[in-house]
Amino acid sequence: MIIAKKRINSVDFIEEFESKEFLIGIKVTNNELAKLNIKSFDEGLAIEPSPKFGVNCRKNTNGYSYPDKKQDKVYRYITTIEWNLKDWGGYEHSGYSDIYRYAYPRVEVAPTNIEFVLRTDENDNKYIIANFDDTYNKDKVKLIINMFLEIFGFCELFDKKYNLLKASNKIKRCNWEILPKGIKLDSLVNKKRKNKSNENKKSFEEYRFNTIESYGPNDIFYGTGGFTGYFAFVFDNICCLECNYYGNATYIIPSKGWEQISQLSKRELLISKDIIAKITHTSGWTTEFSKLMKKYY
Repeated sequence: MIIAKKRINSVDFIEEFESKEFLIGIKVTNNELAKLNIKSFDEGLAIEPSPKFGVNCRKNTNGYSYPDKKQDKVYRYITTIEWNLKDWGGYEHSGYSDIYRYAYPRVEVAPTNIEFVLRTDENDNKYIIANFDDTYNKDKVKLIINMFLEIFGFCELFDKKYNLLKASNKIKRCNWEILPKGIKLDSLVNKKRKNKSNENKKSFEEYRFNTIESYGPNDIFYGTGGFTGYFAFVFDNICCLECNYYGNATYIIPSKGWEQISQLSKRELLISKDIIAKITHTSGWTTEFSKLMKKYY
């Protein structure tokens, strides 16, 4: 079954697959690998699609939240902004403040972290297949299909009874690429903003990056796949994973084996014993980060 449209709102039309095992993916015929920033086909390679592709890929990588309007509004944290002012004496002052207001509480939905895996069949036909368990879940199936539609404009459902694909026992992930020493992070982090609010958020992002970089990391890596938008600052004892997408967090992990640890999904990382700390992007970020650097730097 081939699906070719911008998006789907329901999976009721594939109810025939509910009691069967099936795969979601596409056959590689043209430049599909290039769209995922994969240079060559490597059987078993797994990559989590970049959140830059669209809303469904963002939900897959970062999760999402929605207001619970069944509850009463509460006074809660909304965002962090930079402020600048000049006093009566003409002296300028600046800083970062957390913004709170009355709003509905939000329900947090964890990321699914679905990966696309490169697979082949017995005739050496090549495929990009979503790697998910066989449990039929309408929300997950709809998300995966919409991810394919966002990226490629189509996808196909393969019934496993035809033995189209052979299983790969070895999953290989390619989550990081090293940045040349001396590279200006500003050119990678900065993006044009359309309004003052976004400029304030951008400034807070730049501040965090500049703060981490001021400690002189040994190496800096840029994330691909599931860590698109993240930079890995590798020090002697710790590795700081920092994101230029607003609303994420700073993850601190050991520098020893950081490449393997960072191949975990964010959900897996948070419940693992390898994570040292998670620092949320609020005005208290500086204090928390400074404490960690004093302890491990």
